[in-house]
Amino acid sequence: MTWNECQLDIARCRECCTRWPKEVRRPLQLGEIPTPPSQVSVLFVGVAPTPDEGPSQGGHFYTSTRDLLRRGLFALLEEKYACSLNSLDLQEGNEAFHNMGFFFVHTAKVRPISKPAPPQPLLQYCAQRHLCAEISFLHPQAICFLGKTNLSRVVKDLFDHPIGLRPQQAILGEWTGPVVMALQPRRGWEKSTRETLNQVLPAKLSFSEP
Repeated sequence: MTWNECQLDIARCRECCTRWPKEVRRPLQLGEIPTPPSQVSVLFVGVAPTPDEGPSQGGHFYTSTRDLLRRGLFALLEEKYACSLNSLDLQEGNEAFHNMGFFFVHTAKVRPISKPAPPQPLLQYCAQRHLCAEISFLHPQAICFLGKTNLSRVVKDLFDHPIGLRPQQAILGEWTGPVVMALQPRRGWEKSTRETLNQVLPAKLSFSEP
């Protein structure tokens, strides 16, 4: 599967909207998640786009510089690597993030209607159907899930054993590598997230800011 085929499959999928019509709507469309870098050192995996009926109207990491998860993660990366990310516009920030060897995807490829996150069965189903294909294509050196409360059960289901705040070697199909669970880098959890990220982030980077 190519990246375009992965994203086209997501855009055409109606399973979650059919099974949970009162919970979610609007699958991610083709091009909404940008083309990944050729090599991904750390793949960050969030829960889902923002609620469709909330103030961000279903926006997410790659559609708004005001996205709270984006701003929180960028702030920690700025601190570690002494670089500028949050001050850049959307496209420049995406490019700088990717030039560092990082990439981001959502576990759920649909938007919650009003609740902060989709139901657990949906997260588990969507991860098995789409996230597994993305991981297989991206073949990252490490995976960091951002959202311990909502994603712990998903991660256990994917890798057949629980994974916590310390990286563990895991296998998913033909992919193998370290996987770690982190609290989202906001709401006062920055210190814990920083400690977790430091276990999987490269010590130094070689990149050029745009």
